Amino acid sequence: MFIVSGLVALSAVAGPAAEVAFPGQQRKWSRYQSPHFELYSANSDRASREILEKLELLRAVVLDTFKLQVRLPEPVTIYSFDREQDFRGYLPPERRKGDVPWAGFCRSDPDRTVIMLAPAASHESAAQVVYHEFIHYLFRITEQTPAPWFNEGAAELFSTMEENGDWLELGQPIAGRVAELRQGDLLPFDQLFGATYDSPLFQNDNHTGRFYAQAWAFLHYCCFGVNGVAPEKMSAFLRIAGSPQMPALGGRFEAVCRDLLGCDYAGLHERLHGYIETGRFVGRRTPRPKLPARSTYPVRPVPDDELATRLAELSLRYAREPYARWFILRRAEQVPEARLCELLGTIALQAGESDTAREQWKQAMALGGNNAAVYHELGRLESRVVTDAFTLDYQLPVERGDWLRQLLAKSIEYAPDQSMAYEQLAWVEAASAKANVANVNLVQQRFNALTNRPRALLALIVVRLRLGDGPGALHLLDSLDKMESDGWVAFWAEMVRARAEQRPPRREVLDAAARKSVATLRLELPKVPLPH
Repeated sequence: MFIVSGLVALSAVAGPAAEVAFPGQQRKWSRYQSPHFELYSANSDRASREILEKLELLRAVVLDTFKLQVRLPEPVTIYSFDREQDFRGYLPPERRKGDVPWAGFCRSDPDRTVIMLAPAASHESAAQVVYHEFIHYLFRITEQTPAPWFNEGAAELFSTMEENGDWLELGQPIAGRVAELRQGDLLPFDQLFGATYDSPLFQNDNHTGRFYAQAWAFLHYCCFGVNGVAPEKMSAFLRIAGSPQMPALGGRFEAVCRDLLGCDYAGLHERLHGYIETGRFVGRRTPRPKLPARSTYPVRPVPDDELATRLAELSLRYAREPYARWFILRRAEQVPEARLCELLGTIALQAGESDTAREQWKQAMALGGNNAAVYHELGRLESRVVTDAFTLDYQLPVERGDWLRQLLAKSIEYAPDQSMAYEQLAWVEAASAKANVANVNLVQQRFNALTNRPRALLALIVVRLRLGDGPGALHLLDSLDKMESDGWVAFWAEMVRARAEQRPPRREVLDAAARKSVATLRLELPKVPLPH
């Protein structure tokens, strides 16, 4: 059995130092580099290259199927062990109890995603759950935040990818999920579609299992089943049903089902039940993407000092061993390395020490680090002060404004297709006594590609107000009124309009903004095309 878990901060456990500092340190390791992955492997050359090739194939087919673009690149490091006892030395403390045959984990941290694999004998059976967690990573780096049912359903749907010569087989049935669905009633569709990750549904393992199984089966029905729905209508349905605003729609979404699928929730229940009972979970074949051959991946032996440092990283991320933390701190003092500062910043952030995280990440910058994920996280932390302190009379200190511009420019340099840094830059200019016109124009040029256009537009409106262009601000406010925005944007939009019109804010508008849900359906939804 192979289980992958998206892990969060774990408490450290003290214990005697082992004779060998880190398990596996005395083995021979090699470092491989494929186009999108770094692999430290104690396994054979063939097994190591196969691991990388399969992940490259999955990455390519998911991005192509959903027409996604990587916007927030984040490095991925894989550790592949050749001995079970070494692998188990890195398990989180709570995973070490009992005889559960863990075979791997996938963990996404702010600075990088780390996958750890047990000995190669488990890799074939392990692929499904590795792929599941990796698909969540792909949604994140493409700035997609699908509704939970779609997020988990898609991860399950593509987790069974298999190679077949020049083809990839997608949508293979998952025996455990089918068996679970046949053993009990389906969840009501209002629960499936309305679930959020803080819902009680996710606090119960049995219900969570049923949720995963039904999300997979329903998405399989939509994408691969003979459902009698025109492709354009199914694509429209998935665009709405998979959007991050889906849980907030509530009962309103049932009307969408009637319009696009021709039935209400009761009809969907009947259709899915019949689909499960037939057991005809036929997937589809897709041409194997043309990627660099596995033989082209560069490889080199790992020197002892590098191996100790990388294994210490792994121990600190997963097991939170105090010795690993001490080792990394000492190593960072002896041989300053941007990657170690990035890790220490991540550990600090997960411990709630945001100031320490900022300082570590600034040190990584000073050491020449070019990790786009770290620049993105640091930009998020540093820019938060602008919106947290924002009023129409707030002015960003000049020195801090210059630092934020420099930081966000670097973030954009390393991840030019992202959204957040442009949105943050708009607010830096909105809060500055003298806006940088070039930056304002840059945000305007990228505006249609931003994920939170209402908030970015509000910042551009404030810039015009501060420049004394009241009519221009009012004109853009009319455009903002046609967008669905959150309560914070609605509140400040009224405050800006009141100042531009030289009148007091309308209390009823401010009260309505305070009551407004943050999660509302946007007029223009993210594209989630139907696989074909």
